[in-house]
Amino acid sequence: MQNLKQLTTLGSSGLKTAYLALQSLALFLTLALGVILAVAYLVIKFKFKDKLESFKTLALGIVVGYAVTLTICISFFMIARLKVKEEIDKSFYLVLGFLALALVYSVSAIFCHLNKLAFKLCNYIGVGLLAIYVIVLIIVLPTAGEDYAPLSTAGMYTFTGIIVAGACALVIIFGKDGGSASQSKALAYAGVSIALSFALSYIKLFSLPQGGSVTLASMLPLIIYSYIFGARKGVLAGVIYGALQCLQSPQIYQPMQVIIDYPIAFGLLGLSGIVKNLNFLNSPLKKFIFGASIACVLRYIAHTISGYYVFSSWAMEGYTALSWALVYNLYLIAELAIILVVGVSLFLSKAMVKQLESVNPTKPNKKVD
Repeated sequence: MQNLKQLTTLGSSGLKTAYLALQSLALFLTLALGVILAVAYLVIKFKFKDKLESFKTLALGIVVGYAVTLTICISFFMIARLKVKEEIDKSFYLVLGFLALALVYSVSAIFCHLNKLAFKLCNYIGVGLLAIYVIVLIIVLPTAGEDYAPLSTAGMYTFTGIIVAGACALVIIFGKDGGSASQSKALAYAGVSIALSFALSYIKLFSLPQGGSVTLASMLPLIIYSYIFGARKGVLAGVIYGALQCLQSPQIYQPMQVIIDYPIAFGLLGLSGIVKNLNFLNSPLKKFIFGASIACVLRYIAHTISGYYVFSSWAMEGYTALSWALVYNLYLIAELAIILVVGVSLFLSKAMVKQLESVNPTKPNKKVD
């Protein structure tokens, strides 16, 4: 707390400068760490095969530790800046409460995973409480001003309902995980993927003036997680990640807009996991490209809905509310391009594909007498 008070003496501009400098440093540190771990992996794989498993465990610990440390450091600066700008209000604490509830649910699920009944009850109670909290947020969070009142409340709810219903249908039809990995393993990988995505989201290649940014493939860990464990687990991980994004860079103007832009938009990333059960895609590379593209397009649609109905007042001269929402959110195409470049380079490696598929191998079919 004393350190936070000392930081606030820098003022808003000083904190912004320090925040941006830390982001730039994080970009180079992340790239350097990635190169070091990749080189070390190749050296150990070809020279010291007997130590490969130990290295994987060590590398996983380093990556998670780095992600958590980076997240804490940058969050510290962000909170200090919000305090200086006097933007820590009721809305901030309400969103923080949602994040705390999601964290409690995640930790409880980890402790309950060994008992199927306890794990199932934990999921029902946790998801139920989160759903209730979302309803409370919609009711309690105030609209930032008349400029952010929805163009049509009925239209916004209708289109949001359509995209959520469509996502649920895809999860039910194509989202089943046929893998043999344990729940504890799935939870562990979910935690790692969320931490990696959250850390990478701080490494921004450029930011847009009205919110949104192109990052260093921050969505890729979640997309790969969904590819491994399927859409059902992927959507849940995406929703939790969306809550973290809301805390990291809160853009709170209208209650339903918060739900669309964070839990829904990022939860849709998990639908990249539907490729697990699409047999017409006959190679891992095709599945990855199709899944990542679907995920980014659906996120684009979610942001366009909130952009049209809530942020119409931000439209530049010469644009209608709809055309501006469609054009502004095209930054996600750049994000998708980066994801595909990095992801395709991974999936072109047969060794990497084999490693990914070994995490959650498909259950053998049971013979019928």
